[in-house]
Amino acid sequence: MNYPVCVLTMHHCNNNENDFAIKPELFKKALLMALDEGYKFINYDQFKDIVAGRSKASKKSILLTFDDGYFDNYKFAYPILKELNIPAVCFLITDKIKDFKRQDYDFSFKKHKEIDYDKDAEYFLNLDEIRQMQESGIFEFDSHTASHFSCRSDDEAKLREEFSSSLAKIKELFPEKKEFGFCFPKGHFNELSQRIVKEYYGFAFSVIDGGFCMGDDKFKIRRIDISNNAKSESDYIFRIKKKLFIYSTPIIGNLYSNFRNRGYK
Repeated sequence: MNYPVCVLTMHHCNNNENDFAIKPELFKKALLMALDEGYKFINYDQFKDIVAGRSKASKKSILLTFDDGYFDNYKFAYPILKELNIPAVCFLITDKIKDFKRQDYDFSFKKHKEIDYDKDAEYFLNLDEIRQMQESGIFEFDSHTASHFSCRSDDEAKLREEFSSSLAKIKELFPEKKEFGFCFPKGHFNELSQRIVKEYYGFAFSVIDGGFCMGDDKFKIRRIDISNNAKSESDYIFRIKKKLFIYSTPIIGNLYSNFRNRGYK
């Protein structure tokens, strides 16, 4: 059986009330729910083997992903993942990686839409935090462009610069890596970026809702958004449980995803 992998995606783990943040306590509850329901969290290398056709996904497999590389991933999500021994991958905006010593670990987090990508360096993971997370064996890292550039652009030179610069930085930080993936910022892509990304990376993640089966388009890998926009904790857990059930089910999950995303280009 060609079982789907449920690739979960999120940005923030903090106590803000907004659609991009999951509160730490709720994040842990969602992870424990998935474990209680019999799901298994796989690491990035295992997922690469599935994408490459070197192995098949087991029933109820989950890959957990974080986009952008925010400090709250280190402060709140990382300790929970270490406690539960759950692996994850984070896609870094590589121009935001700075080698600075963090002075304040307890600042109040801005809401996602209020973060200034040019000025708010403290909101992103620094080099030491990235290394700690990677060396723990819990987190792996990959590319999310250099500057969070929209890959719907028709500027081929700029797209190539974003892909190549981000890839070069990932290779510099993780010289042992042999295979490289990419995540489209905001899920944006077009025919041009789809063609060019294949020259730099072996696969790429989208924000098209759904699971990934071996044999699917590996440059439009579907993911399941688990950002918290539910009215209550119980509603949120129910929504995640429902999505996992649907998208982990062979055939039915793919049909549902295709129906939901029928207008997606």
